[in-house]
Amino acid sequence: MFRPSFHPSAHQRAVGRNLAVDLVAATGVGVTVALVTTLLPTIARRGGLEPIGLAALAAAPFVANLLGAFAGRVGPRSQRQLAVIRGAGAASLLVLAVLAAAPVMIAVSIAFWLSLSLSGPFHLRLWGSMYPARVRGRVVGFLGSGRAAAAAVAALAGGVLADQFGGETAVALAGLAGLICALAYAGLRAPNAQRPPMFSARDSIQALRDRPFLSRIAVAQGFYGGGLIAAAPLYAMVNVDRLDLSLADVGIIGILTAGATTLSFLVWGALADRRGPLVAMRFGSALGLGALIAYALAPDVAVLWIAGIAAGAGGASIEVGIASAVSDHTPLASRAAAMAGWNAITGARGIVAAFTMSVLLQIGIVDVTTGLLLCAAVSAIGVVLYARVDTTTITTEAHTAPSRMWRAARELRIVASR
Repeated sequence: MFRPSFHPSAHQRAVGRNLAVDLVAATGVGVTVALVTTLLPTIARRGGLEPIGLAALAAAPFVANLLGAFAGRVGPRSQRQLAVIRGAGAASLLVLAVLAAAPVMIAVSIAFWLSLSLSGPFHLRLWGSMYPARVRGRVVGFLGSGRAAAAAVAALAGGVLADQFGGETAVALAGLAGLICALAYAGLRAPNAQRPPMFSARDSIQALRDRPFLSRIAVAQGFYGGGLIAAAPLYAMVNVDRLDLSLADVGIIGILTAGATTLSFLVWGALADRRGPLVAMRFGSALGLGALIAYALAPDVAVLWIAGIAAGAGGASIEVGIASAVSDHTPLASRAAAMAGWNAITGARGIVAAFTMSVLLQIGIVDVTTGLLLCAAVSAIGVVLYARVDTTTITTEAHTAPSRMWRAARELRIVASR
């Protein structure tokens, strides 16, 4: 990632230290997210949760994203506060060890995702202070790979523990690991970072709307991600109702997904630095669409293995692309607000999408296979929109004024030379 040196500078040592601390924290996020997304829906379905309940569980991260618009008011404003909020989210999973009713699962899931949504904008702004812009994509890829590797190990261990001691216990243990790792956030150092300005929910939406490129990819992601979100509650029904998979089988799918994510994060990060974030998002969204179609038609678990690999690679591209796009197209002062605005818009869409297909399934209008294919059709619109975004007419908003000054100076030099 960085040029090797036998005598690294003080700046290089500071970057390396922050990267190591960030990696520890990312490990905790990977462990908790893996079990919340992989095991919790299957546990709930085995407990008899109906499709509408699964939809509520799938909507939890998007309820949290919508509330994330208020991150400028109630989110962290220092590294220590970041550690507290992320630690509290992980600690909420410990409740499942003693109380695992369906409403509790949904409430705990919302609390967990809310801790990530409220702290995400500040964390992205912190990256802008700690890491050089020229390697930002690779930093995001490296940290994402570490998080995904931890998720792969957690999926394997969690599946085994769930079959032996119960799924709720496995998720609670993941919460304990996440709580311990969250303490690392307090060790991040950004000496030149100013205290982030406060912003309202309206400011966060406006910060995103003011940047045409971000608005365009938000529309594309609205369709692409909307299809994936609507499909998420139906995955548990494929696992349980169609294929009768054990929690260990579900854990293997999680391992393959996390493994693909681990490797592809590095590739997408390098690609985003060299070719721009949109290139990574175009390729990755096509992979995600293929995974959704495979899940819809899967006759056995082997097809789900392939779908898991494609989904992991596709998800990594979108995550790297969003972080890079927001960083590239916003100045540091408004970066947290823009990220909060992105979360709010995708959160509102996610809540609607999570319930739409489940309601149609609950009242008998569609079956699982038809529902998943309809979700794939919606995601396909997003893939097409990603392909149609024209980058040649879009300048980087964070650097528009300096770029105009540079062009004007160049034109003056040309005139003077004549």
